[in-house]
Amino acid sequence: MFIKKLQVFNYKSYLDSGLTEFSPGINIIVGRNNAGKTSLLEVLTLDFENHPHRSLKTLPNKLSTIQEKSKIEITLHIEKEELRSFIKNLTIIGIPRAATKNYYLFADKYKDYPDDYQNQYMSAIEESVRYAIKEFKDFVENQDFLQTNLSLQPNMKMENKSLIKLLNFETYKQAFQKVFYKIKYDDSDNIVLEETTYSDDDGIVEEPFVNYSGKSQESIGYKLFEKFQNRIYRFQAERLNIGICKYENKADINLKSNASNLAEVLFILQGKIPGMFAQFNKLISDVLPEIKWISVVMRDDTNVEILVWNTDNLHRNDLSLPLSSCGSGVSQVLAILYILVSSEEHRTLIIDEPQSFLHPGAAKKLIETLKQFPQHQYFIATHSPEIIASANPSTIIKLQYQDCETTVSVINTKEIESQNEILAELGVRLSDVFGADSILWVEGQAEEKCFPLILEKVTRITLMGIKILSVNSTDALLDGKRSDLVFDIYKKLTTGATLFPPAIGFIFDRESKTETKIKEIEKKNVTFLRLPMYENYLLYPEAISVVINEESTWLETPISITQIQEYLDKIKQEKSHRLQGVKREEVSDNNWLSKIHGANILESMFKELCDNKLEFRKTTHSYKITKWLVENKSDFLSELAAELGNTLHKSQ
Repeated sequence: MFIKKLQVFNYKSYLDSGLTEFSPGINIIVGRNNAGKTSLLEVLTLDFENHPHRSLKTLPNKLSTIQEKSKIEITLHIEKEELRSFIKNLTIIGIPRAATKNYYLFADKYKDYPDDYQNQYMSAIEESVRYAIKEFKDFVENQDFLQTNLSLQPNMKMENKSLIKLLNFETYKQAFQKVFYKIKYDDSDNIVLEETTYSDDDGIVEEPFVNYSGKSQESIGYKLFEKFQNRIYRFQAERLNIGICKYENKADINLKSNASNLAEVLFILQGKIPGMFAQFNKLISDVLPEIKWISVVMRDDTNVEILVWNTDNLHRNDLSLPLSSCGSGVSQVLAILYILVSSEEHRTLIIDEPQSFLHPGAAKKLIETLKQFPQHQYFIATHSPEIIASANPSTIIKLQYQDCETTVSVINTKEIESQNEILAELGVRLSDVFGADSILWVEGQAEEKCFPLILEKVTRITLMGIKILSVNSTDALLDGKRSDLVFDIYKKLTTGATLFPPAIGFIFDRESKTETKIKEIEKKNVTFLRLPMYENYLLYPEAISVVINEESTWLETPISITQIQEYLDKIKQEKSHRLQGVKREEVSDNNWLSKIHGANILESMFKELCDNKLEFRKTTHSYKITKWLVENKSDFLSELAAELGNTLHKSQ
C-alpha cells in the first residue's frame, strides 16, 4: 500500500499544491530552504495540525480571518493480495447492506404497515445483503488493485464523505451507514456471510443476517487506513531517545511510528530470528563501517537497552557503548534498517535531509541500501546532488516558493536522464549545476576560472547564484552533428520542471568559425567574444613578464618587459601560421589582435624566451596573467569585462 496522489490545501506555505503523483520506490523532494519541503513531509505522515496559509490572497488585511481549515486529499493504492491478506487477518469486519430497489420499496411499506409487509421486508433485507456480499466479493477477487481517494483534515479527522467511502470502497450503493454485516473467508477461501447459531427451546437456530451497529471508524476501509498510517515512519535530523525502553513481552509487536520501542523489537529479533538479526547487523556495517555489531541486553528493571560495538573484539563488553552515547545519525540508521529487514508488508519511510545527520559517504550508502528494498515507498527531501544521482528516483518533486506560496512540479526522470547524458558530453556533473540560480556557459576551464574574477573585480558584478561553467567540447555544441539536439536540451533546461537551473547564456571563442556560422549560432542565444579567443585579451607585456619570471627561476637574467614587447611587435609584422593565413596587408596595428591565435603566441613565447623549459598552460598561466591584470591593470581588461557584463545583462 502506498500514497499514489496528494494535494495540499491551505497548509502553511501551500495554498493549493496541485495534484502530485508519487510512485513506489524512491521519491525525491528538492527545493531551496523555506520552499516547503518540511511542510510536505509533515502532511505525508497524514497526521498534521491546522496551520492555514497566510498571504494577501487569504488575508487581504490584518483583520481578516481564515475560514477554511487545512486539509489534504490523498489517493491510496492497495494491491489485491494485500487487501485479501488484510481482510483475512481482521477479527471483525463488516460491510453495509446494499440500496436495492426492493429494499427501499418494502422498507417504506413496512414502516407504515409492519404486520402486512414484515416477510417482504425481511426478504428485501436478505436480497440487499446477498447483493452486497456478491458485489464486494467480485470487487476483491477481480480487481488487480484498489485506489481510494480520501479527504483528511487536521489531527487525522476524516471528512464524512470519505468515511462513507471507506465502508465498502464504493463497490455498490449503500443503504445505511451504521448497519454492518459480518463477513469472513471460509475454508475454501471465499468471502461469505458470517452466520450465528444458538440454541433455544426449539433447538438450533441460525441467524444468517447478524448485524451490529457500528461507527464508520470500525469499517474495513477505515481499519485499513489506520494500519497504513501506522506504517508511516518519519526520520528527521535530531537525536532520537530510543536507546532504551521497557520490555513488555507482547506476542505481536511492531516498531512504533516514532521508533520509541526500537530496543524492544530488536531484542525480540535478536532472540527469535538470529539470521535476520545478522542481516540487520551486516547492513549497519555497510552503511556505518565503524560499527561492528549491535546487541540488545536486558537490564535489571525490565528495560532493554541497545549497545553499539565499535570493535571486532565482541568478548570485551566493557568496550561497547550505549546507543544514547552515539551520534544522532546512528539511531535513525538503526530504525530505518530494522524496518527494511523485518517488514514483510509495505512501509512508507519519510527521511528529511539524510546528509544533515550522516557523513556524505554514509548517506550515499544508506540510499544504496534502500534501493535493495524496492517494495517500500520512500520520500527523501534533500539538497544533495550526490544523493539524487545515487537514488535513481522514480519521482522527483521540485518545490518553489514565491509570493508567500509554494508551487509543486513533477520532474520527468527520463528527461533528467537525457539531460545528464548531454551534461556528461559537455563535461559537467549534476553537482556542478544543482542549486545554482542560473548558468553562464563558457569555452573552457581557463575561462571558467578567469571570468568570475573579471566580473567581480572589474565590473563589480556580484555572481550570487550565478555559476560560470565550461563546456568540455564546443565542437559538440557548435559544429557537431548533434548541435541542434544539444541546443534543444538547453532550451528545455530553461522551462518547465527540471533539476537544472536555466542557462543565462553562452559566450564562446570565435576561433575557426566563419561569420556565416557565427550569425547562425547567435540566433540561439550564443554570444561570441569580439577577439578570436580569450588569450588575445591577455597580451600585456608586464603581466606576462611577471608570470614567466615567477616560474623560470633557473634563468640567469629575468625576462624583461621590453623582451615581451619586442616579441609581440615581431608578431605584428611577420606572416606565419600564427596569423591563420591572413595576408600581411590585411593586418595592421589596429586589428592585429583580431587576426592572431593568442594561445599559440603565448605558447611559442614561453618556449622561446625560456629555452624550451617552460610550457604554457592555459588553466594555470592564463589565470595568473588575469589575476595580475585584475589587481594591477584592470583597465586593460575593461573591453572584455564589458562584453561579459553585456552577456549577463541581455540574457536576464
